[in-house]
Amino acid sequence: MPALRKHHQPTTKHLFVTGGVVSSLGKGLTASSLGQLLIARGLQVTMQKLDPYLNVDPGTMNPFQHGEVFVTEDGAETDLDVGHYERFLDRNLPGSANVTTGQVYSTVIAKERRGEYLGDTVQVIPHITDEIKRRILAMAEPDGNGRRPDVIIT
Repeated sequence: MPALRKHHQPTTKHLFVTGGVVSSLGKGLTASSLGQLLIARGLQVTMQKLDPYLNVDPGTMNPFQHGEVFVTEDGAETDLDVGHYERFLDRNLPGSANVTTGQVYSTVIAKERRGEYLGDTVQVIPHITDEIKRRILAMAEPDGNGRRPDVIIT
C-alpha cells in the first residue's frame, strides 16, 4: 500500500507562447485567449510578457515602431499585450508581468556594482539566464490571498 502523501500545493505549470522576432502575429491575443479558456476550466491563471529589446520599458520608445504603452495599476509602463492580458483575465497584473532584456541586464549590472557576485566574471550564462529564470519563477509566488497560479502563460 502506498504511503500517504502530505497535502501540498500543486506545482505551477508554465506555458510559453513563442513566435520568433516578428511582431504583430497575434501572440499576445492568442496567449490571452488561452488564458481565458483555462480560467473557464477553473484554473488560476496569470500571464507574463518577455520582450527582447534592450530598452528598460517601452515608455520612451516610438509608438509608431513599438505600439502604445500600457500602464499597470502599480505605475509600470509595459507592452500593450499586458493590457490585453488584463482584459482577458479580468484582473490587474503587476509591472513584473512585463520583462525586458534591458531590465534584466540593468538588474544584473546593478548587482555586479554592489558586489553581489563576489568578484565573479559576470556573463550571459549563468548570470543573465539566472535573472530571467528568477523573474519567470517569481510570477509563481502566492498572491495576496496566499494562492499560487495553476498556470503562467509567458
